[in-house]
Amino acid sequence: MLAPFIPTPEEVIKEMLNCAEVRKNDILIDLGSGDGRILKIAKTQYHVKLAIGIELNKILCKESNSDDVEIICSDLISISEILIPRTTVITVYLSSKSNKFLEDIIIRNGKKGLRIVSHDFEFNELKLEKTKKIKAMGLLGLTEHTIYCYKL
Repeated sequence: MLAPFIPTPEEVIKEMLNCAEVRKNDILIDLGSGDGRILKIAKTQYHVKLAIGIELNKILCKESNSDDVEIICSDLISISEILIPRTTVITVYLSSKSNKFLEDIIIRNGKKGLRIVSHDFEFNELKLEKTKKIKAMGLLGLTEHTIYCYKL
């Protein structure tokens, strides 16, 4: 497991997608997609071309499946060489350790211009474009969230 499932509040999701300047021609992948809420908002409100979630937890894979999005119940390592080169936006809400592990995979497989947004946890080697702080209600009440926006 790369990180426990903690649902991202809707306000934070919208700020993440705005930070990545998500557009209708984008192919968005959410690494550790949980219940699919980022994907569903990207598809229904931002009208991305394709929204794909990668999730290890089989229960969450089943719960998040819908007609609007595609869920791949697998680990990123086995599909990174296929998916990441075709992706224009990656979203993550994992952990510092997971981001460190994924960073090499993203750099090695991503194309120039790939936009990456991380909720609360930084990447060290990616080019930071902007940072945004937002307060939102979540499982622990009103908390501050940091959104990190990167670009290859």
